[in-house]
Amino acid sequence: MADNIDESEVVKAMEMMRRCQGLLIFSGVGQNLLLAGKVASTFSSLSLRAVSADPIAALHGGMGLFRSDDLLILISKSGETPELVRFLDACGQIDYSNTLGIHSSRGSTLAAGCRHSVYVPIESEADHLDLAPTASSVCILGFLQSLATQLASEAGLSASAFRRTHPGGTIGLDPVRIR
Repeated sequence: MADNIDESEVVKAMEMMRRCQGLLIFSGVGQNLLLAGKVASTFSSLSLRAVSADPIAALHGGMGLFRSDDLLILISKSGETPELVRFLDACGQIDYSNTLGIHSSRGSTLAAGCRHSVYVPIESEADHLDLAPTASSVCILGFLQSLATQLASEAGLSASAFRRTHPGGTIGLDPVRIR
């Protein structure tokens, strides 16, 4: 995946994230919603303001979350998930267009409907049927986690600042005190 991703797409996605003045809002359907939550958690733990949003819940009254200074990042392997495409259409109906699609299908509806998209190439899934979202989940998760760490590094996040946002558990402890 890393050897075959279009670097210019990644550069533009990073720029969109850097310019975001509001929230980074990650969304997807099914296992991709779970990935969205994990990725948003990583971004937040690195002091990059992020949340995940359930697109189905948004369609049923939650569209008030979105503001023009937020960046909505939509995750879908196929780029054709009906609920996610409907959600993207609903965003357009409220004049919300600051969207970034993360997908593994060139020419998808999601890619065409987002302001920008990144094609994450996946050769096949790991199961014997080539159906279960295994390899695709790992690749998309790894890709988005790498963006988080790059942005945190660029922002100059220090170890002490990282520890301050993790007051529970051993991560938040001063390394001198845990020896």
